[in-house]
Amino acid sequence: MFSPFAADAQMLRTLAGIILILPSLAVAAPDPGSVDLTDLSVEQLLNVHVIKASRLGSSVAHAPTSISILTGEDIRTFGWRTLADALNSLRGIFLSNDRNYTYLGVRGFARSGDYNSRVLLMIDGQRMNENVYDGGYIAQEFMLDMELIDRIEYVPGSGSSIYGANAFLGMINVITKTGKGIDGALASGQIESFDTYKGRISYGKTLENGADLVFSASHYDRAGVDNLYFPGYDTPETNNGIAQNLDTEKADRLFGKIAYQNWTLSGGYVSRGKQVPTASYDAIFNDPQYFTNDKQFFTNLKYLKALDTNSSVSAKGFFQGYDYYADQPTGTENARVINYDEASGRWFGGEIQLTTTAFDIHKLIAGLEYQYDQRQRLINYDKDPYFSYVAGHRNGHRLELFVQDDIKLDTNWIFSAGLRLDYHHMLKNLQLNPRLGLIWTASDNLSAKLLYSSTFRAPNAWERDYNAFGIIPNPKMHEEQIKSYEATVEWRSNDNLRLLGSLFFNDISNLLQAAPTGDIDGNYAVMNVGKYHAYGAEFESEKRWRNGRLFKASYTYSWLEDHNADETWSNDSPQNLLKLHFAEPLFDDRLRLGIESIFVDQRKTYWGTSARAYELINLNLSSDKLIPKTDISFGVYNVFDSHYEMLGPDQRANVLKMNGREFRLKAEIRF
Repeated sequence: MFSPFAADAQMLRTLAGIILILPSLAVAAPDPGSVDLTDLSVEQLLNVHVIKASRLGSSVAHAPTSISILTGEDIRTFGWRTLADALNSLRGIFLSNDRNYTYLGVRGFARSGDYNSRVLLMIDGQRMNENVYDGGYIAQEFMLDMELIDRIEYVPGSGSSIYGANAFLGMINVITKTGKGIDGALASGQIESFDTYKGRISYGKTLENGADLVFSASHYDRAGVDNLYFPGYDTPETNNGIAQNLDTEKADRLFGKIAYQNWTLSGGYVSRGKQVPTASYDAIFNDPQYFTNDKQFFTNLKYLKALDTNSSVSAKGFFQGYDYYADQPTGTENARVINYDEASGRWFGGEIQLTTTAFDIHKLIAGLEYQYDQRQRLINYDKDPYFSYVAGHRNGHRLELFVQDDIKLDTNWIFSAGLRLDYHHMLKNLQLNPRLGLIWTASDNLSAKLLYSSTFRAPNAWERDYNAFGIIPNPKMHEEQIKSYEATVEWRSNDNLRLLGSLFFNDISNLLQAAPTGDIDGNYAVMNVGKYHAYGAEFESEKRWRNGRLFKASYTYSWLEDHNADETWSNDSPQNLLKLHFAEPLFDDRLRLGIESIFVDQRKTYWGTSARAYELINLNLSSDKLIPKTDISFGVYNVFDSHYEMLGPDQRANVLKMNGREFRLKAEIRF
């Protein structure tokens, strides 16, 4: 039976405390210096800081990186249901899905099953990657409802090294809406294909004393596809390859935030459970008890203060947690054993950062970040008869120093130099990594950038401590390394046309992956054996009209070279990505139409076959003017009913067919 994962008492007390304390903090006068990003146009967004008091510390045009931004209006126009859907619209990104979790690929590089540990995921500048698998979860496991997102900022690898270990391939920062942006109470409900339902209540307001308050809660429930067919299990003993009623998914979310003067307090919680129909990891096929459950929570208190007209200081403290467990039926139907798998993490820490332009021609950012991994626990055992396979317990410290100086050489040239020094308890050596950028602003419309950075990823607790089912620990692990080179040119017209071209090269070495140890038992260990080169080019054009019309097109070519396989084309790496987005206001802007087309080239599987190229067409109609105080939308996803292919979790399910056409009807009522 599928059963939801109950929250532990500690987590509930923490979240309840946040929710109860929010109203009590709303006292005193407003902060006249606060800025509400929801009031800004897209053109104005290009001239504000990428992240408030961020380590990028500059406007989009002058930041030492290439940046993509999605707005809350984009989310509404195209009807993106999850963060994964939104990220899939960005140049250079593609998705994988094993019918349990969703994985990101970046510029040709992907590792299905890595839980996005090589991409840094943040909410309002706070790291969300947990401390056991280093996972950054982006589908129904993500912390936020899409309606709470004001904007999404994506920085590919070359600009993200100053953020540390998980910013290996890139960084994603999700900015939440303010109370002013929500402005009142609302309730929303939606129905989708496959018996899917979701309900949400939210409240946001700027109070008379200036405190800005946001609160939201939601529940998601999906029955899923009734019958899923897996050719690798097509025998009478395994129900002729049909998994019946094994696609259920549930998710619950809470989020709260209050900003008052220089302080911001926020917290969130998500609990998500999913049945697993693929019988991965040698589970019994078509057994209804196989499910996984993830929950995650965070609390964060931030302080931002202008010291004078040239300098500001920011500080924050945080406490976060992650829990996962799975019941996996193994053996045979006549000798059935439930294997229990668990991971649990708790971590806390803080950060302080100084930003100053007090020195002539310099913009200096310097900071210190600390994290204590209080708990990194891995457990695996058979329930009856009891037998323990894994009992890993670990804790330790992380300390990072970072500094960046943007030097204005003259009116047209900026040289940006960043450096980061890391101590990580999973590694024996200190990590020192630079980021360099040379930025030429030829005119108000044209800019060019030459970028270089290096960074690392430390082994996570699972890679270090798992010791079962043919995997043995490797005490000689060290860090993965990447060196990124990029050249970009961007031109913006005076009437909101943007053109961008980019060439990139990534040198990836010492990648951690399972390899045979050569012992007589045929065991495997996670080793630093992977080496890859990624070559590619990206092109993007975007035009936004004042009446709300939008056209956007992007193309990415990448060649990922596997140096462990005679420099051949690597697995799970599409060479071509083409994405088109068009939005049009209809009937005097009473309706808004969003059309999305995503083409993903074929990918080689890990078992010598291939997943075919595919194209997805999605349509969304939305309006907030047909019915007073009501925002309605109707979406058709995968319009042409293509059962496109993704890479699967093992050899018997090495290619998985995804769902066909889906529909969604959503209504949001304001009070």
